[in-house]
Amino acid sequence: MAERKARILIVDDEPPVVQLLSDYLTRQGFEVSGAYSGVQTLARLSQQQPDVVLLDVRMPELDGVEVLRRIRENYPRIPVLMVSGNDDVELAKETVALGAFDYILKPVDFPYLLRAIDKMLAASVAAAGTAESRAAEPAAAPSPSAHGLLYDVALEIFKATRSLKPMARESVGIPLEQAALNVVLRGVGDEKLEMIRALNQIRTLLRFGRDLGDFSDDEHRRLEGHVARARRSVGLS
Repeated sequence: MAERKARILIVDDEPPVVQLLSDYLTRQGFEVSGAYSGVQTLARLSQQQPDVVLLDVRMPELDGVEVLRRIRENYPRIPVLMVSGNDDVELAKETVALGAFDYILKPVDFPYLLRAIDKMLAASVAAAGTAESRAAEPAAAPSPSAHGLLYDVALEIFKATRSLKPMARESVGIPLEQAALNVVLRGVGDEKLEMIRALNQIRTLLRFGRDLGDFSDDEHRRLEGHVARARRSVGLS
């Protein structure tokens, strides 16, 4: 295995969890440090930014959701992976909408964790290369975000469903959000068949939303464009 040099900050108010993750990731070749509260995390980030943050959701005083919000505001290029002992779909949706790369549960599936970290690092490298190219070249068409096209389509779905009326949100919006979240989670986990199913479900729900008058033609075309780009990125037409 090629030695990794990436720096990972593990944030959890339970020292045994930090130790367990630190031991595993250190053996994988990462440089690992720990923080045990939201306040300590933000202080650490003001001094040195890691390449990846593993962030516990439930912490006293300053919880993981608020820490995530501040990281996105002040350090937008640092990818954040949420770690939780609570299987809360609504909370997972909220953190992904705020910019978390993924949301995984304790006890942590280590191979899944390693794949997620590798994908976050690859996305960060790609984003850095894109930024350098933009600086050296004339302005061009917008390129994918750091989290990739799958994250982009999910984010646009969440933005669109926030403005739906209550009945439309119940029948179309909530299923769309769940499918969008599945696209991101299955993409990180390399579960291509499930990811394709989720993309197809999004496309069908968007058509229902247009035909029911929940989305305007322009809004439908815009969202469908994001879905089409995401589909092409995984080899679909």
